[in-house]
Amino acid sequence: MTIEQFLQNFYCKVDIQNQGNINLAITTETIRRADNVVVDRVKTNYDIQDMSQKIGDSQTAISLMPFDWEKIVDHTKRAHIDYFAQRAPIDDFYALDRQTNSDISKFYQ
Repeated sequence: MTIEQFLQNFYCKVDIQNQGNINLAITTETIRRADNVVVDRVKTNYDIQDMSQKIGDSQTAISLMPFDWEKIVDHTKRAHIDYFAQRAPIDDFYALDRQTNSDISKFYQ
């Protein structure tokens, strides 16, 4: 399946929930356009305190790749789309490659 065929037939919906300042849950669903049925779902949970510590550690001058919550959410959304791209499968599409796929918003509605 091409990316165009996937986008004609499906779209993704993301739900980000802060669960009591303990966990951050990011859930992405793939929904079939024809009947609005959820055909697949993937969920990632982050321990907020642990991840906040890692974010703090990444902000030093010697850190190779400083990151923040926005980058974590973006990477998670890309990983979820990559999962769907492998399940569909979508030919020659690599969601984790930010250079060739800088904008993933076309997947979300």
